[in-house]
Amino acid sequence: MQTRLATLFIESGDRVDSHPIDRHRATIAEAWRDIAHDISPSYRHMSQARLRERIDQGLDALAMADREGGQERVDVFLAGLEATVEGAHLTVAEVVQGLLGVIDALDRAVPAEERHVPDMLASERAMLRWIGQFTNSAVGIVTERLEVDARAQRESRARLLALQRVGAAVTSSLELDETLEAIVAEAATLIEGVTARLRLADEDGKHLVLQTSAGVMSDSGVGMSVPVESTLAGLCYRSGRPVISNDVASDPRASLSTHESSQTRSLLSVPLLVRGAPTGVLSITSLSDRPFEDADAELMSLFADHAAVAIENGRLFQQAQSQITQMEILNRVSSVLSSTLDLNTVYRAIHQEITRMMVADAFLIILRGESGGWDLAYIVDVGQVYAARHDVSMPSQYLRAMENREAITFEAPDLPTDGALERYGDMLRQVQSIAAAPLMRGADAIGVISAQSYLPNSYRQRDCDLLSTVANVAAIAIENARLYDQAHGLAVAEERNRLAREIHDTIAQGLVAIVLQLEAVSASLPADSPLHRRIDRAIALARVNLDEARRSVRDLRAAPLEHLSLLEALRQLVEQHRQETDAATELVAPEAMPLLDTTAETALFRFVQESLTNSRKHGENCRVWVEVDVGDSVYVTVRDNGPGFDVAAWRREAPLHRFGLHGM
Repeated sequence: MQTRLATLFIESGDRVDSHPIDRHRATIAEAWRDIAHDISPSYRHMSQARLRERIDQGLDALAMADREGGQERVDVFLAGLEATVEGAHLTVAEVVQGLLGVIDALDRAVPAEERHVPDMLASERAMLRWIGQFTNSAVGIVTERLEVDARAQRESRARLLALQRVGAAVTSSLELDETLEAIVAEAATLIEGVTARLRLADEDGKHLVLQTSAGVMSDSGVGMSVPVESTLAGLCYRSGRPVISNDVASDPRASLSTHESSQTRSLLSVPLLVRGAPTGVLSITSLSDRPFEDADAELMSLFADHAAVAIENGRLFQQAQSQITQMEILNRVSSVLSSTLDLNTVYRAIHQEITRMMVADAFLIILRGESGGWDLAYIVDVGQVYAARHDVSMPSQYLRAMENREAITFEAPDLPTDGALERYGDMLRQVQSIAAAPLMRGADAIGVISAQSYLPNSYRQRDCDLLSTVANVAAIAIENARLYDQAHGLAVAEERNRLAREIHDTIAQGLVAIVLQLEAVSASLPADSPLHRRIDRAIALARVNLDEARRSVRDLRAAPLEHLSLLEALRQLVEQHRQETDAATELVAPEAMPLLDTTAETALFRFVQESLTNSRKHGENCRVWVEVDVGDSVYVTVRDNGPGFDVAAWRREAPLHRFGLHGM
């Protein structure tokens, strides 16, 4: 009866209102579900409610395949299938097999007389079209997912390689700076388009100081600091946890100055933890719209762990090296300084030891002078040793180092204009970095040793420690050498005084007696006696030699070069000539002179002294110029505008009694 009704239905061309799928929906859905379970275990393991939902969506789409509004049902069905694939519940092959399974389900559930009606045929053709559409879209989904997986694998491999390189850097070197630079460079390379910066906390923990940076916005502001309070990096340091901000400009946790000055869009900071305590922060920043995620924080935390290990190892290594170096320095300096009491040898030994340890383009030893002022006792500029200078101004930083009994470093531009050291050496170059350590004699500061560099930021705390080590030994050696020098000077002065007394009491007094005797003889002779001329000549010679004896007495007592530099002794000599003659006398000389041999300095001093004596005797209070020029050699010129003399006559008489110019 059922078959006959179906035949009549087909032959008459009439249509019922409902689609066969609608009339047999429950049976078809059950058959389709059973077929799906048989196709793959994945269908049995997935949510049965989700499976029923997909089957109902498919049957709705089949029933409405060629009807108005059917496309909407089709789109819902296909979207559900794509979601199933994207969610990795089923493979594309399993979904396609499941879709083909609906045809078997229709054969099982729909009576034969309704199986080949136009609606059913249209539904089957539609299902085949949908399978093609789904296959194309599913292949794109799978391809994209594979690309994502491949990209993730590449990133994962890159990250593993970066971590391996960082680990190798940490284990292969104990040089802290090199290791930190390697870590920051790898961090900047790993995430494209970012800048990595590593900051360490200062001694009081109130600021984070930039150690190194790398990446697209890498800067050279090493040594610059940011406050721990009111900054995102400071928040990371204080909390000991990663901090992510993907909108720095409006982040209320950042300071106002950061809002105004920073162009950074995103920032990620992770703490550097040593034995659970934060010592610094590793940060990456980006100008792009790419947000930082928790996975980035986990990766940077691994980098930070390596950095923390490097910091701890580097610091321990530096401490050990510093202790070893200090012991070596003490041994070397003590050995050299204990073997001599010569001040210049002590100064050179101190300078040589300093240049072995740190940059020292220029080097100074400043000591308190006998007058209470400050003397530049030893001056070196780019290998050239200069003569000492007395009564120089002392920068406040040096005075503070002596008051606090500790070594300091500072930059020359920080010096107040009224407290800068007098210039010496190359006047065209400006010292940029200075390290200074006090020379302590018990509780008293006797001076300062200072290493100086023509480059900024040349000295660190390690340099201060080494400089202090040398200063502690040098102070004792300098004081011993100065005491010896003073004792030697007293002995020399005593000997000079003895010689001066002997010359005064013997030669000078004898010459005075000779003059008196000759004058008495001359007075007893007749006025027209031819002996008067010879006696007057003898009296003149005796008086000249008496003047020379008195000058020798004066020079023996003064000994100007014993305690003054050549320039200072020449200035004193010129001033003495000016006072004795009331004549205009001018000294033209450089600010500083290279240190000369003692014999050469004495010869130059005696040359100027004899020249001024001649001008005083024969120049009739004329104007005198003394010029000192320093080049490859030292040139000294003394000239005046007096009446001059007969050079030819001098040449004839010099061997007999013109000893001044002849001696010069």
